[in-house]
Amino acid sequence: MPITVECIHAARAGCGEGPLWDHRSGLLWWVDIAGEIIHAHDPANKENRQFDAPCLVSSLALAPEGLLIASARGMASLDTRSGELSPLEHPEPGLSDNRLNDIIAGPDGALWVGTMSEGVRGPTGALYRLDGAGTSTQMSGTTISNGLGFSPDGTRLYFIDSVPGVLYVREDDEWRVLHRFDETTGKPDGMTVDSNGTLWIAICDHGRVISMEPSGTITSQFDLPCEIVTSCCFGGHDLSTLYITTGTFSMSEQEKAANPMAGGLFAARMAVPGLPAHEARWPH
Repeated sequence: MPITVECIHAARAGCGEGPLWDHRSGLLWWVDIAGEIIHAHDPANKENRQFDAPCLVSSLALAPEGLLIASARGMASLDTRSGELSPLEHPEPGLSDNRLNDIIAGPDGALWVGTMSEGVRGPTGALYRLDGAGTSTQMSGTTISNGLGFSPDGTRLYFIDSVPGVLYVREDDEWRVLHRFDETTGKPDGMTVDSNGTLWIAICDHGRVISMEPSGTITSQFDLPCEIVTSCCFGGHDLSTLYITTGTFSMSEQEKAANPMAGGLFAARMAVPGLPAHEARWPH
């Protein structure tokens, strides 16, 4: 059956990103990178609230108490009641032109953190693993370290570098290229994985989300009513709602006026549910 998409919060975000379902609170968290805003959507009562951040924020992860936030100043913990951020470690303290981008907690509680150069000036980004042993570099020379997702059994980690349009997979401690995107498919951005192992990938410049088999074969797609589609995650009480973030960052004022849903948070009911987010056990 066709997938129906609904705009559930016309936030008009400059760059909506980092959707994260918190099954403990029943809230969908996401950020507006450009607006330096942290959003929370409650599907039970359709209420939205937001916190102003003191700097650019890009993504979130579950923590034993509250949430972890990736920002231009490094990692921080978020008090979900007050919105207060408490600084934590920065994996790249000496690279002032870089910023943190996507993050994800793994099945073992380790935190995976991707970085990029602000303004995408070159391949200065990297992917790090933060755990009880410290910080280790897992990949370097990336441009926009983006979409991260684990397979249902936790043995595979997917990772997207958006500018060259490459989707990597890490299995048995080895990286390999799973898929190379071309201009026809568009630029891959954030992603998530459902309980069958299917990848759902936001295509930033083509206004759509695609599905991909673990083999790297694209199987389907569905469109959104706006061009800039940035990321997605499963949530809701049964994990069968796909939440999708969008942006307005490359649109003219005329284009924004013509499409008031651009930069909004969208939701789509899916036939196959997703997986609950893992909880980071970092910092110890």
